[in-house]
Amino acid sequence: MDLNLLSLPLEILAKIFSNIPWNQLINVKLTARKFNFVTKKYLKDMQKPKPCFIEFENDYTHNDGIGRIKIICHIFMINADGIEKNVSLQKEFFLLSSELDHLHIFLKKFDLTSLLSVDILLDDHTEVMRIFSDYLHNANRICSIFVTAKNCKDDLDNTLLFLQKIKNTRFLSLDLYFPHLIVPKDFVIPVKNSLRSIRLHERENTAFVNSRMIEYIVENNPILDGYRLSFNNFETYKMVIETIVKGELSRRNSGCLHKYITLYLSFSSHEVFPELLRYFYSEEFPYIGTDIEDENSFNGDLGCPVCGKFDSIKIEKKTF
Repeated sequence: MDLNLLSLPLEILAKIFSNIPWNQLINVKLTARKFNFVTKKYLKDMQKPKPCFIEFENDYTHNDGIGRIKIICHIFMINADGIEKNVSLQKEFFLLSSELDHLHIFLKKFDLTSLLSVDILLDDHTEVMRIFSDYLHNANRICSIFVTAKNCKDDLDNTLLFLQKIKNTRFLSLDLYFPHLIVPKDFVIPVKNSLRSIRLHERENTAFVNSRMIEYIVENNPILDGYRLSFNNFETYKMVIETIVKGELSRRNSGCLHKYITLYLSFSSHEVFPELLRYFYSEEFPYIGTDIEDENSFNGDLGCPVCGKFDSIKIEKKTF
């Protein structure tokens, strides 16, 4: 059988080998020198490892004192029948900060179409996000994306470029520290028809969110019903909550589409939530409080004059 295969043209062999799971391809390479040559020559056609989870973070644990980028991958394992098993193999890799161009070579070794979760935790070298964004194609939904980034003036565009590639995810968490940096007022994250929950945390002196961004997210993600928000001041909270409420209640114009949404708010100042509560119980806020005033939460309803059902909201002070 091997002799018959050896007589086949390289193109035919490449077609055959392209159907072999990546973790079994080593057996093919070891069978014959010609087979090894084919797998290298037609490498782009061969199956690649499929990470289900990938994480990028700064690493300062080595004894030489040189900072590195640590990459953690959980890779789907494939059985003899070519079926992905519900288990994964964890791999860790390290890149020197002076060798970030090698990240291209690293990422090309993987098939990223099965990614379920992406974690990015970077205090510097955010160019990792710029490079990774070239390989982030949203044909398949990524269940969760977590981004923690500290940016200076010179690398803010790296983070914004990555965020503009997020189009299809179920849960998005952003923990951002852009001290005194100017983010374009019309910047949006183009996630659409997929988002169910979002966490936005602006650290001190960061002004990232804008009304257009929130308006776009609410308008284009009809199943979004969970928010975790942490901002620097009352004005930002009020702007974001007003925009969320306006977007949700505007769905009434398309029929009786009523929702229950939850907002968890975290604060660095104890003075902000009492001020927000006064706003929630004012005539300015469309939802009507449904229980006795509570210093830690607000529950409100707004009845529909057409069907009698309610739009409901829960706003609660939390630590996260």
